Amino acid sequence: MFSCYKIPKKNLTHFDNLYKDVISKLPIENRIKYCESLIYRISEDISNSNNILKKRKLKRLLNTAKNELKKMNAL
Repeated sequence: MFSCYKIPKKNLTHFDNLYKDVISKLPIENRIKYCESLIYRISEDISNSNNILKKRKLKRLLNTAKNELKKMNAL
């Protein structure tokens, strides 16, 4: 039988070394601005890419950045 469980969502520090090493240590306002900028840049990259695998990775990163932004806005 198939197991029905949710795969835990990874946070932005798993995908983005700059965020992990530098941005995550900055005040929340700076982290929010970085995530907003990252979301914009990733959206542009997705719309300009023709590579399906690259788009899939970018969409995963986009969703992770959006989730990180939601968590910060909830604080």
